[in-house]
Amino acid sequence: MRFGLEDAAPPRVQCDLLAVPVAEPGTLVGVAADVDGATGGRLGQLARIEAFTGKQDTTIAYFAPDTPFARVLAVGTGTATDPEALRRYAAVAVRRAREMRAARVALSAGPNGADVAERVRAVVEGAGLGAYRFDRYRSGPEAPVESVAVIVPSGTREALGGALRLGESAVRATCLARDLVNEPANVMTPAALADVARSIAERDGLGCRVIELDEARQMGMGLFAAVAAASDQPAKFIVLDYEPKARTGTSPRAGGAARVVALAGKGVTFDSGGLDIKGASGMATMKGDMGGAAAVIGAMGALRDHDVPVRVLGIAAATENMISGHAMRPGDVIRSLAGKTVEITNTDAEGRLVLGDAVAFATREGATEIIDLATLTGSCVIALGDYTAGLMANNQALAERVLRAAVLAGEQVWQLPMYPEFLDAMRGEISDLKNSAGRQAGAERAAAFIGEFTGGTPWAHLDIAGPSFCEDRGAPPYMPMGGTGFGVRLLLRYLASQG
Repeated sequence: MRFGLEDAAPPRVQCDLLAVPVAEPGTLVGVAADVDGATGGRLGQLARIEAFTGKQDTTIAYFAPDTPFARVLAVGTGTATDPEALRRYAAVAVRRAREMRAARVALSAGPNGADVAERVRAVVEGAGLGAYRFDRYRSGPEAPVESVAVIVPSGTREALGGALRLGESAVRATCLARDLVNEPANVMTPAALADVARSIAERDGLGCRVIELDEARQMGMGLFAAVAAASDQPAKFIVLDYEPKARTGTSPRAGGAARVVALAGKGVTFDSGGLDIKGASGMATMKGDMGGAAAVIGAMGALRDHDVPVRVLGIAAATENMISGHAMRPGDVIRSLAGKTVEITNTDAEGRLVLGDAVAFATREGATEIIDLATLTGSCVIALGDYTAGLMANNQALAERVLRAAVLAGEQVWQLPMYPEFLDAMRGEISDLKNSAGRQAGAERAAAFIGEFTGGTPWAHLDIAGPSFCEDRGAPPYMPMGGTGFGVRLLLRYLASQG
């Protein structure tokens, strides 16, 4: 889908479908009023007949054959006036456009104002994410929307063009993460994920290192190796390394004091639960247990576009958690890369194991802060629902920066506590730690476990078990069924703001 800017008055835009946002109580004002005038007042008449109130995500459509835009769609934005409202509006509009087989769509970015660039970016993100479909295994894919013109009243063309390009980049990165999650587990193996990482590295000039299982064992990654041991698919510990362009003739790492942000993603490409096997219903969507790694790889592929000013390490600990004679057993004691020992009390608590070695590796590589993402616990879904990630951290300043980035990205994140008793519960009887300690405070205890391997490095943990994979048709309109790519836009907003 192609995006472009359009600064003609909305009623004069040539397209198959023109969409305008309408706030509650549904009164047609501003751009909507101008478009209503071009229809001879018939759009407003239809709104009254249909009792259109501007409620969020509701629509009315009017066929206007004597106008340049042929059809007009009014989309309710509710009472919100922030970029998230426009993101939802654009997603609804593009979804309806596809249903109406409108190839050329024009979307109003609303009235003029100081935040017009943010509105342009929100519209592009909403449209691009709303148009996403994973249909490569279907014999009859739907006709796509071919182009979207974002109508802006005024503004510096360079700045607005930059906002449009950032939105497009965020959409591409998020949709890549969605594709990685949506691929079946027999296709998106750890080796296939490593191939995607290599391709991104070659395209964008990133460093790429893929650590094989034998090497990981020799390095001391006992936790990662224990999870990987039962699978016939070779595990891959993937490391992407982004270096920013030097500015003002100075190396970004001059003096050795530069910040190095590590992103660590859980990459369990299929999770059977191991010997503590999942039930059939719990296993059905476990191809998506690598949503954290998908988000990391997707974000790493957009860092150049966003001119991220700090060095970034992208770590994806990719493996399956399967069952065989080599599988880890309840009661086994494993030594980690950080030197700590862990008793296995539940083989289905494997994500925290691979992340334990991942964050320890990040610390060894000189990371000055770490953000990990993982589809980690059902407890977090119970606490926060399907669309909100849980944030836990050992550094409040870092947590607050992540929360600010989440607001800008329109991705819902809620901070959960990290009380000392959560770590106390994870202390082992015959080992330093155990990997599971019951269901109470499950998300917080899992986070406390991972935090023990950071060596005190500032660290934030995002439990994305809820929003990473969508099974509810009542989700926000830009969140498709299946993989959502949650976390990519948050990471890009965060990293681009660091200098």
